[in-house]
Amino acid sequence: MTTSRKTLTAAGLAALLALSLLALFPALASQSTHAAPASKWTKAPAKTQPLPVTVQGATVAAVPPSIKDTAAYMTLTNRSKQPIKLVGAATPLAAHPMLMITTRSGGMMGMKMVPSLTIPAGGKLTLHRGGDHVMLRGLKRPLKVGETVTLTLSAEDGRTLKVSATVKKN
Repeated sequence: MTTSRKTLTAAGLAALLALSLLALFPALASQSTHAAPASKWTKAPAKTQPLPVTVQGATVAAVPPSIKDTAAYMTLTNRSKQPIKLVGAATPLAAHPMLMITTRSGGMMGMKMVPSLTIPAGGKLTLHRGGDHVMLRGLKRPLKVGETVTLTLSAEDGRTLKVSATVKKN
């Protein structure tokens, strides 16, 4: 074999080995230094502008120390001309904050977790006892009346809103 033929054969074997390794270890393929093209599954980056929302009367219901669930209530006012869809809540105080609605059927009331709550354009969303609210499940410690709890509400576009809520008795 000539030198150029040996080089081509070696290069071909190296390429075959590389393809075999990628087939056996697909995670290696994802470690490329090239940016992947955007897809419909790629989450858009969070916008840098704050949410145009004001918060009034933010409270968390005080519960006895043995109770591990409570709720947060407030009125959210959207100052923009576009509706704002809230898609989540977070707090270091609870393991599972959830957006909830209250349902009524046949004279019975119940609660249902929902994927989102919408603040209408130029309007208000009132989260209140017996209505829509943020459920705080799995409290990590007992609450003290008068303490301030920080909640973070997340909008569909990635922006967030920090809310300071006061723990109050019913």
